[in-house]
Amino acid sequence: MQLRALDPHGPETGPWFTAFHAGNVAGRDHPTVAGADSTLTSLRTTASNAHLERLAYGAWDGGECLGGIIVNLPRVANSHTVDVELAVAPRHRRRGAGAALFETAITLAGERGRRIVSTEVNVPLTDTLTEHAGGRFALARGFESKLTERRYLVGLPAPVVPAEPPAGYRPYTWTGPVPPATAADFAAMRTLMEQDVPVGDRDHEPATFAAADVLHGDERLAAAGWGIVTTLLRAPDGTPAGYTRIFVNSDGQHAQQDDTFVLRADRGRRLGAALKAANLAELAARFPGVGHLHSWTADGNAAMIATNRRFGFRPVESMHVMEALVRPSPPA
Repeated sequence: MQLRALDPHGPETGPWFTAFHAGNVAGRDHPTVAGADSTLTSLRTTASNAHLERLAYGAWDGGECLGGIIVNLPRVANSHTVDVELAVAPRHRRRGAGAALFETAITLAGERGRRIVSTEVNVPLTDTLTEHAGGRFALARGFESKLTERRYLVGLPAPVVPAEPPAGYRPYTWTGPVPPATAADFAAMRTLMEQDVPVGDRDHEPATFAAADVLHGDERLAAAGWGIVTTLLRAPDGTPAGYTRIFVNSDGQHAQQDDTFVLRADRGRRLGAALKAANLAELAARFPGVGHLHSWTADGNAAMIATNRRFGFRPVESMHVMEALVRPSPPA
């Protein structure tokens, strides 16, 4: 078995992504993962990403890829951390590929001075973390579950849920990158969302966003093949009161509910439901081929869980955000 860095412009990208994708979707209920175009574009353009460096490695047996890992190195907020996405094709498991890829990532993290390594482990609702192979792999390497969210799934088209905003509140919906005239307001809302979102016991600092950050971020997503559907809600005085957005995978079949956020002063008026209803209507109009919408909600977020159930979402798996200390590299 050989381990080597992936050249995202080279001929090995096809077999690498095939193995990586197979490992990511195995044994899961209608999973959603980034497509080849989106994944490889993010790796090819990492030098121009001001917020995140993404590198990939593969484990190979001759010309066959066994699995892969993506190493995410934040450049600004949380620059003391590294996040890894590890996947080995099912038929190549139990050969040491996952352990070898993980050690490669940890060595890199130590060289970059990172202190915390994080990863996500998706566990079927019928299993516990200790019963799941991925959970056992992480626990054996010192990881602890710091935040648990459930992935919820609804098939589309879904029944329409009437949810009009109260008098004076006006939804503004767009498809694609944020319009420049709205970028400053949207950046402010993204920053407040970062401060409000549950993080459990994670070693995580909220990011802050300026207008240029959200403009550049959305342009990168669109260039990588993601569809973006966003609704911003304005209060009676014209200021932003909340927003929600959905990302559509490049396959055009799966979409991911991203943030849904309402300012604390405006809560209790069913604005979250009004935002979701407006955004789902736009999703159906702009992306009629999408058949599955996924949403992740922390177990303690009772209000959003209730809202999701109104729209027909059902829980399908638990997602554990796990963290461990990066072992210092031995002296040369």
